[in-house]
Amino acid sequence: MTLLGLTAGRSTRLVAAMLALTLGSAAEPTWKAPAVTLAATRPYPRIACTATERDRLRSAWAGTGPTHDVVAAVVQRADAALAKPPDFPPRGGQHNQWYQCERCQVALQTVDATHHKCPLCNTIYSGPPYDDVLFTARHQVLLQGLLDAAWAAAITDDPKYAAHARAILLGYAERYQAYPYHANTTWNLAWRWISGGHLFEQTLGEAWALCTYIAPAYDLVHEQALLTPDDHQRLRVGLLLPMLETIDKYKAGVNNWQSWHNAAMFSAGAVLGEVAWMRKAVFGGPDSPLDQLIGQAANVEAKGLHQAGNGFLFQMQHSVTPDGMWYENSWGYHFYALQALANLVEAARRLDIDLWPTPRFQSLFTLPARYALPDGTLPRFGDDVSSSARGHADLFEPAYAASADPALLPLLAATPTWESVLYGRNAAAGAATPTLNSEVFTGAGHAILRTSGPAALTSAFAFGEYGGYHGHLDKLSFVLFGYGQELGVDPGRARSQAYRLPIHALWYKATLAHNTVLVDGQSQQGVAARLTLFSATPVLAVAAAECDQAYPGVLHRRVLLQTERYLLIVDELTADTSRRFDWLYHNRGEQIDDSVATTGTDLKGRFAGSEFIQDAREGRTADPVRLAFTAAPITVHLTMAGAPATTVTTGTGVGASVTERVPLALVTRAGNRTHFVALIEPVTAGQPAQTRDLSVREDDGAMAVSLSAGNDSDAFRIAWGKQLEATLGGQAPVILPFYTK
Repeated sequence: MTLLGLTAGRSTRLVAAMLALTLGSAAEPTWKAPAVTLAATRPYPRIACTATERDRLRSAWAGTGPTHDVVAAVVQRADAALAKPPDFPPRGGQHNQWYQCERCQVALQTVDATHHKCPLCNTIYSGPPYDDVLFTARHQVLLQGLLDAAWAAAITDDPKYAAHARAILLGYAERYQAYPYHANTTWNLAWRWISGGHLFEQTLGEAWALCTYIAPAYDLVHEQALLTPDDHQRLRVGLLLPMLETIDKYKAGVNNWQSWHNAAMFSAGAVLGEVAWMRKAVFGGPDSPLDQLIGQAANVEAKGLHQAGNGFLFQMQHSVTPDGMWYENSWGYHFYALQALANLVEAARRLDIDLWPTPRFQSLFTLPARYALPDGTLPRFGDDVSSSARGHADLFEPAYAASADPALLPLLAATPTWESVLYGRNAAAGAATPTLNSEVFTGAGHAILRTSGPAALTSAFAFGEYGGYHGHLDKLSFVLFGYGQELGVDPGRARSQAYRLPIHALWYKATLAHNTVLVDGQSQQGVAARLTLFSATPVLAVAAAECDQAYPGVLHRRVLLQTERYLLIVDELTADTSRRFDWLYHNRGEQIDDSVATTGTDLKGRFAGSEFIQDAREGRTADPVRLAFTAAPITVHLTMAGAPATTVTTGTGVGASVTERVPLALVTRAGNRTHFVALIEPVTAGQPAQTRDLSVREDDGAMAVSLSAGNDSDAFRIAWGKQLEATLGGQAPVILPFYTK
């Protein structure tokens, strides 16, 4: 251990990281960052909009039609805010994750300002932190009214809007430091010290409020005559600088928090004329000795949060994969971080500082469209609810304005929006949705398989790096879409953000909730797997990966073979001792039809998280297993090749909350070597499975799988580590070699 807790290895990585920022890397073109400067005479607004952008909004306001309507909507919101005086809460707000019933683990319902009811057990909660969650909503209303009024002032030149913005800004300047400092924890004193705030419970919330509302609103009304020199001084020393100092206590490194910290430092620094804050946001720098000591005491390094560097350029090197995925491997957090990154880059652009060419930055925008599932959503990996590439048009608008990349056009709104007016795009132009093919993303660690045919099957296979706090223990898991709808399910996270409750660790994050293999009833370790094969045509898409780190002593090999009609999953597991293996599959549906799992069973103690499974039934067989997940208009047939001493368990697991139930199946086998060969075949409701036979046998050290449907038969021969041979119908075999290490 060296001074300040930096190990020699970490010191080496830090030096390499800082050199990479200066010298670039062999894999990416060398790019020189622009100088970050700010002339003292730079006019306002500086970061909220350019003069040209403000003129576009004013022209739309003065005109008629849809563009006028979107601008008028903001002015109307400002009018509504002016209709009542600002109502400041008595203290800062708290995180939504407190707004849940401890016993039932569901979101609370608001009765009134001091009473909050569980919808299941009717328990009433009152006082902090429950009341304080509602304070967060009240602060958000105030901040939105502040920004709306500031925009209305800039568009209409009516001083009444600037007066309202001034009242809220000065109200917060008067209260900010008087609001008690608080955090989202009470027991970890070091973490509480660096992570909390006055307005909100986290530096994250402080930064979000500062860069999204407070700094741009102040920027828009900065030159209004009603703001006196004393007002500017009160805002500087009572609000903006104290918020920056609070935020800067926590150096988060690769984390999404730091993206918001950087956006706040750049925006507020520009409005205040403090170039040092702007440069810190872009270039960052090593932590001070005090930062290191506090970070270790708070145990943030162990959470994967604390890392030197911190600036925007550092994050582009270390928080984004080479193909453009935010490192947390969750689309919800990809877009969340991207909002902050785009905030900073656009503020810089308006000051003639061009950060758009930064390596990897634009790929953060272009990547999501390549992941899109048939319903437009993105795979619900990690702590995500249901993100959509087409649900962030406001975020893609500046990216299109900066790059003119036609690939972004399908993600933009087809009717005028505030952003399309601001950036001057004709929203009526539109663009056709592109046809997507199978694709592998080695940096992010996902393979997307797409095949043709009536079902238009699409599956997403996860083999990449563990995403840290917001990642899940889901290596070699997959999701499945067919006939335009979700079939095989990854639960993402609870809609109510139940991060602090047992259900998050024991279900949403746990291996149990994912379509993979559970070993000895325990979740995987947070590791990466290795892609061993990828090949795709419209009629056969194949992806394979292996992992020997998720469970020490266990090698798990999995291959997905997707045709126009079915998805075939082949698993081989070898272990150093006899182990129990639970093959898991979660599928949308109303019920499961099966003839094996017929006896009710208690799963208590079988694995952590079993308390979240309901209606469990169990049975044993050596014959092929056939299940059907039934729900209009699609039935999904699951067929698994037989093997001795197989236990089949069915039931329902948790979806977006404990009240949403998702049918699941577990197939259990034990030993130091076993395999699972499962075929998933969706059909329109009422139709039988076409697959008649599914069998597996050993063939000279390889696994030979065959299946038949009608007059057709398919065969696959898998020689792990060597090659995969696929024969569809009467066609010639296709030989696919596995990758060498």
